[in-house]
Amino acid sequence: MLVALTGASGFIGSYTAKALVQAGHEVRALVRESSRRDHIESSVNQFVVGTHDELHVAHELVKGVDAVIHNSVDWQPLRRDDVEAHFRGNVLGTLNLLEAARQAGCRQFVFVSSVATHHEIVTTPTITETHPLWPATLYGAYKAAVEPHLKAYHARYGMNTSAWRPAAVYGVDPDLQRSQWRGLIQRAAAGEKIDIDRGGKITHVQDVADALTCAIGDEQTAGQIYNLVDQYLYWQRVAELTKEVTGSTAEIVDRAETGPTNNFDTTKAETFFDRHGNTTALRRGETGVRDYIRALLATAV
Repeated sequence: MLVALTGASGFIGSYTAKALVQAGHEVRALVRESSRRDHIESSVNQFVVGTHDELHVAHELVKGVDAVIHNSVDWQPLRRDDVEAHFRGNVLGTLNLLEAARQAGCRQFVFVSSVATHHEIVTTPTITETHPLWPATLYGAYKAAVEPHLKAYHARYGMNTSAWRPAAVYGVDPDLQRSQWRGLIQRAAAGEKIDIDRGGKITHVQDVADALTCAIGDEQTAGQIYNLVDQYLYWQRVAELTKEVTGSTAEIVDRAETGPTNNFDTTKAETFFDRHGNTTALRRGETGVRDYIRALLATAV
């Protein structure tokens, strides 16, 4: 199939482009004029230059494609707290892209959402895909605003729409400086004292890319939403694993508490992956984090 991919040159996008090609698809990639492209050129059949909120670009991107994977986000207005520009670029831009895909006769629209759609948990410590969406950030609110439109487009027009909610995504980023925990891993490997009390839910980037790729052409994903969460991890554990991997003498202060107050139900996603023969996705645990640390260290971070 011919798949239009936004955010193709970024972290999740670059892994997804490669996964799509390995699965036998062709990729039409949306990139900015300033975007680096050398790392994805072998995975892309055609580049479209521009941003997803430019209407003429959106129509050029979706013309004749079988599916759209919408992964791009314009972070600049969010960073400068320009709410109006964020609404125009991210919220309205995404909805216009969805409508452009429908008008072009595109059968499938796959949206990269986020667990940031959740903040206030109101029913149970186990969060299913049907839990109310009460985000605490404009980014989470953007993702939460798009998801009902995907449901509506499936119900009204029969489009195969789906949303995929990863947690904090880790893996070796093409822009190494942006790789998750890079500074922490550097300091732990160098034997420095580590005192950090953060923690969070994580997802490996390959699992996100594999989910988006396996979704292409899968009619069972139509109208569905999937939680993509592997585990909860205290950041100090990353330092401990780095110490184990490198044999460093880092002193690591114990800041771990009792763990998360809630967890995401990933039954739907695990069933999806099993159906596609992927039995490791969302089941990497600390082994996945340890493998990532080795891979990142091998790049001479």
